[in-house]
Amino acid sequence: MKLCYIFFFSLTMLLFSCGKNPGNNIKPFLNEANLPSQIFTINTQRDTTLLTSNGCIIDIPAQSLEADSSNVKLEIKEALHTTDIVLAGLTTMSGQQPLSSGGMIYINAASGYKITIKKQLKILVPTKTYNPGMQVYKGENRSNDKIDWQDPAPLPKDETVFKIEKGEAMFKASCANCHKIDADFNGPALFGITYRKPKKWLYDFTRDPEGISRTKDTPADTTAFGLNTGIIGSDSSKEIDYMLNYYSHCLKNQWNHVKMTAFPNLKDNDLDAIYSYIKTESDKRPDLKTKFGISCCDSCIAFGKAIRDVEMKRADLQNKMQEKDEEFFSLDREVPVPVTANTQAPPTTISAPAAPASTKVSPVSVKATFYTINIQAMGWYNIDILMKDYSHCVPSELFVRILGSYKIDVNVVLIIPSLKAFVEGGKLNDEEQYGFDEDNGKINLPQNAQCYVMAFAESDGKIIFGKTSFNTQQKQTIDIALAATTKENMQAQIKAMNLDAVKLEIKEDSTAVKIKSLNQQMEELKKLQPKNCSCGFDK
Repeated sequence: MKLCYIFFFSLTMLLFSCGKNPGNNIKPFLNEANLPSQIFTINTQRDTTLLTSNGCIIDIPAQSLEADSSNVKLEIKEALHTTDIVLAGLTTMSGQQPLSSGGMIYINAASGYKITIKKQLKILVPTKTYNPGMQVYKGENRSNDKIDWQDPAPLPKDETVFKIEKGEAMFKASCANCHKIDADFNGPALFGITYRKPKKWLYDFTRDPEGISRTKDTPADTTAFGLNTGIIGSDSSKEIDYMLNYYSHCLKNQWNHVKMTAFPNLKDNDLDAIYSYIKTESDKRPDLKTKFGISCCDSCIAFGKAIRDVEMKRADLQNKMQEKDEEFFSLDREVPVPVTANTQAPPTTISAPAAPASTKVSPVSVKATFYTINIQAMGWYNIDILMKDYSHCVPSELFVRILGSYKIDVNVVLIIPSLKAFVEGGKLNDEEQYGFDEDNGKINLPQNAQCYVMAFAESDGKIIFGKTSFNTQQKQTIDIALAATTKENMQAQIKAMNLDAVKLEIKEDSTAVKIKSLNQQMEELKKLQPKNCSCGFDK
């Protein structure tokens, strides 16, 4: 029996030694105290809707909370942005597995109150991109006050989920014979199309691709480039349609005049579903942004716009373009939020008090794309997907070496802004280098994604800190040099990293042919004419 205990103890030690050896606790440096608390006063006997400072909507049905009194206070914290996640020390990890986050929220009784949830609450969490593969993780406190994300549950079915599921079925039935999202097929790849083309044009083209491709009859007057100028007046809608006709003409030429099937009977809600699916699949693959961001035919539109800007007043055209930009496809939904006004609340506090009948309620309408989560207990919640399950993450190897004379274990963390991932690392098998998933340096990563590695610790009463940025590859070693600093300076450097500037949106004008001056002479524009691309305004 004694031998059995010795064997079991030895086996246990072996299992622990195979895992990562994390550095010091990160909480003294990065913790939830860096997130502002929002205090809400509510009456538990009334239906209440809270709107947080970052746009989360919390529905609290009457009598869903149990407390010592009917008037109570709730504390809310949010970490919806990468910078907030990092400053709060909220690593995106489930056990040792890295996660990609869609946003985190904390709800609990404020200090001095005791509250439990009797009936589930619904929370809408705004998001820039929507991934239906995300799950809801509950935060569990571990050693050193670290939060470990556990017990994943699927997102509850809401109108966004139903729309995407319907769109996937309709896409496979009507579109998949000719189109893929991430590759050219019998027709062009549809990646990012909902960012590059106005909603009305997308719907018109789907219903009648031949009709929208026909060039309208115009007067004979043309520019030196064969561009008909007589039809464009003050109607911005006609102007944009005219420019997009060049796009469809070019597309037709590129695909050898193969006719796209028309879908005249598809209603707006059908097309909403199909393009919602296309948008969410595109959002999963930011690595394809450069490949499919701007095509030859997109350049036709840019060139046509440049010519127009010379021929017409610049300010007039820009105003009309801004008006039309509002029609780009979106998964946003408008949610009415009756928020009770409280002008006495401090700037960081939003209050929905238990007020007398005379209290005025200000109706608010919030428009955004939302994740829906249902909660039945107080605490932290995180909308996540395992990085290994993220469609564009591939098996990789990442090693970190600490340079210099410091001979202590340090905290090493990996930040991937495009995935909203904040992963804590530890010593690898060689006891010299650091890694972030398996103890041999292996980890699933997106490729060519901008990332940051930070290292920090306390040495002789001083904080030492270092960071570096890099673009991911399948195998690489990152070196970090450490230097003495202060906690305030360390946090200032994190904020200066601009972690929330990584965006997926592909705005046509931002990456199209660049025009330094819209007042250039027409001859200068010849240099910008798309090459090997039949736009429809050649001689």
